[in-house]
Amino acid sequence: MRIIPEGDRGYVYNGRFTGPVQLEMVFEAAAAPGDTAPSASDADIARVHHEDGAVTNWHSHPGGQILMLVSGRARVGNADGTSTDVLPGTFVQTAPGEPHWHGADEGSDCTWLAITWGVTDWTDDVPLDPGV
Repeated sequence: MRIIPEGDRGYVYNGRFTGPVQLEMVFEAAAAPGDTAPSASDADIARVHHEDGAVTNWHSHPGGQILMLVSGRARVGNADGTSTDVLPGTFVQTAPGEPHWHGADEGSDCTWLAITWGVTDWTDDVPLDPGV
């Protein structure tokens, strides 16, 4: 058993966001010996705090992602144009390689628990959602 009271709050993250976001890496996947990055079968776990209205740029994960909204009001969107508000306790699952975005709703901060497989593939594209 391993108990992790809190993660690394000094973690430097190169994600792309529309506003302030703090990432606390709870568990970081390690690359296998001889590899330069973790594989899509290795999970990272992070708590991610998005300040008022801040969302991610479009991105995907080679092994997919599971998000659980811990607190606040949030929103998510995918490439088929679906965008929805999310309340605490809600889980969101993205398929491997599925382009998506997520973050805080306008007027609210939010905190996600994010489980991600593989290295995130970021774009420079900002969601074209009415609230973003």
